[in-house]
Amino acid sequence: MTQIEDELESIARRFPFRYVEVRHHQISSRVISLMNGELLGVYDEIEGGYSVRYFNDALFFVSSQNPNEFEPSPERVMGWSSDFLDSEPENGTYQVDEKTPLSSISLEEKIALLKDISKEVLSQRIESKLHNFVLTYSESVEEKEILINGSRIVGRVPRILVSYNLVMSGNGRTITAWHELGESGGLERLKELKVGSHLVERVKSLDLILQRGKGITTGRRDVVLSPILSGIMAHESVGHPFEADRVLGREFAQAGTSYLAIMNSRKIGNPAVNVADDPTIQNSMGYFLVDDEGVKARRKLLIREGEVNELLQNRFTAKRGNVPNNGSARASSFDREPLIRMSNTFFVPGDMNFRELVEDVKEGIFFKTYMEWNIDDMRMGQRYIGLEAYEIKHGEVGEPVLFPVLEGKTTEFLSAIDGADDSLEFYPGTCGKGDPDQGIPVSMGGPNLRLRNVMVKVI
Repeated sequence: MTQIEDELESIARRFPFRYVEVRHHQISSRVISLMNGELLGVYDEIEGGYSVRYFNDALFFVSSQNPNEFEPSPERVMGWSSDFLDSEPENGTYQVDEKTPLSSISLEEKIALLKDISKEVLSQRIESKLHNFVLTYSESVEEKEILINGSRIVGRVPRILVSYNLVMSGNGRTITAWHELGESGGLERLKELKVGSHLVERVKSLDLILQRGKGITTGRRDVVLSPILSGIMAHESVGHPFEADRVLGREFAQAGTSYLAIMNSRKIGNPAVNVADDPTIQNSMGYFLVDDEGVKARRKLLIREGEVNELLQNRFTAKRGNVPNNGSARASSFDREPLIRMSNTFFVPGDMNFRELVEDVKEGIFFKTYMEWNIDDMRMGQRYIGLEAYEIKHGEVGEPVLFPVLEGKTTEFLSAIDGADDSLEFYPGTCGKGDPDQGIPVSMGGPNLRLRNVMVKVI
């Protein structure tokens, strides 16, 4: 038995209650940042410790980096969680393999690789001016060992994240572009992400927008959303409002409520709409096979053929709703309690290709990327401003257009979706929730989506 296993057992023996969850959680990370090809800095951190969450007529949580500090609280409280689904916790081990370990090349080699990428980007011949280019590489290893009523869960997930910020101007306009690429795994994922070619293509595309982008008029038209847009929509307008604790009001003071709390109908969109959350996708940012409450993870179909199908649940909301627990509880670090969280949330692809998706669009807009998005606290009203966007005329994607605005209600957009192509792309994100805040790694994505006759505005 390892030292951590001994300490988890020792802590658990001090808490003689129906449900006792003891966790050791450590995240080791390194961040390397460059600006315009020059090194800004390197940041290394190891954060780890222990926590206990236990049920004694209410739910209690305590954390410390010292395993000897844990004792039951003498307090008695009336908590939000008055009971829980008392299912047997799973024993399980999960991990994402590093085919090329993160430690296999030196810090100096990683910096040199990032400088080479920066040099290639900064040397592109474009009409516009590239004022500023910040490139940030992050690598981390998240390790968990959890003991729940005698059952043991062990997880290890290495992750790579590349983020960048571009400021460009031309033709009297200035734009800022920010984006992230990332997956779980080792350094081999950098090759899969094709960071250099992605950035070169992005700079050229932004140059085209600045030099040739034309204005549009406000009006109703068909819209096609890329996987970047469909992903943020899946996450923000479906994933968050489908968290059962949010629907029940636990998030109200910190982050708002959910439109599902006041809806009387299960129908929420067109039958072409299917949205899933799946933590079992290999090399995803939100990968796990057993959640932090010892429940086996599975794919959840949140919306099935335009109707509400299931919510994201934990042991406590499942008990309240008298529904099965689908294993959606995660904590961001040792000093945070597990909450209901998304993992990898996406619109499910359809069966047509992109050409077929756009061929009968007489007049529309293709939103490829966005410069900003907003959504209200009920997750109903939302707004997306396109950055790279193109007109569609008679089934052909054509000239770039300047900053179209898609604004409306979640139910309006979900009802307007009548088609999805057969592609599926994922992009990383850090999902925020809770107080204290818990930023947690997720993926979001989907196919290209077609929306009919929606309002497109201008800035």
